[in-house]
Amino acid sequence: MVATNKLKEMKDLAEKEKTLHKEIRADFKKISQKINDDFDKVRESKSS
Repeated sequence: MVATNKLKEMKDLAEKEKTLHKEIRADFKKISQKINDDFDKVRESKSS
């Protein structure tokens, strides 16, 4: 019974980790896009 609980715990943790990784990747994409947009704005303002 203890082993079953441990296995379930491990599966739950693995699922949480997958979800977190997805969220982190999505956040990273958003941040990267924001940086690129800001960089483009700065470049445009310097060229005009």
